Amino acid sequence: MVVMVKNRIKELRTACHLSQEQLAEKAQVSVRTIQRLEAGDDASISTLNLVAGALGVEVGDLFLHTDTSQEQEEKIQSADEQLQYQLQARHEEFRTFKHLYNAIFIIVMMAWGHYFHWSTVIYTLL
Repeated sequence: MVVMVKNRIKELRTACHLSQEQLAEKAQVSVRTIQRLEAGDDASISTLNLVAGALGVEVGDLFLHTDTSQEQEEKIQSADEQLQYQLQARHEEFRTFKHLYNAIFIIVMMAWGHYFHWSTVIYTLL
């Protein structure tokens, strides 16, 4: 858990013209989670990654830059690295589904063409 003394989540959310509900949906967390984060409650690195990703910022940008401990800085850096890894994994997953969709489309179109070709041959024979 990361102790959230002061954060910029509400500031960043309003700058993006998002309601709490919209941010929650975009981050795939509950509205109550967004409310708790904005109130300064503790949060897991995973939750912070989701919210930072939805806001289009790094996890470190969620916090006011005050004197932070080395441990806190390391946690934030780790969260940023985890976020970048997750974004890369999503990008790769998207590319995989795109290739799969294209392959299925080609197969269906080939089968469709093959079917209609044979149906015209059979129709001309009758």
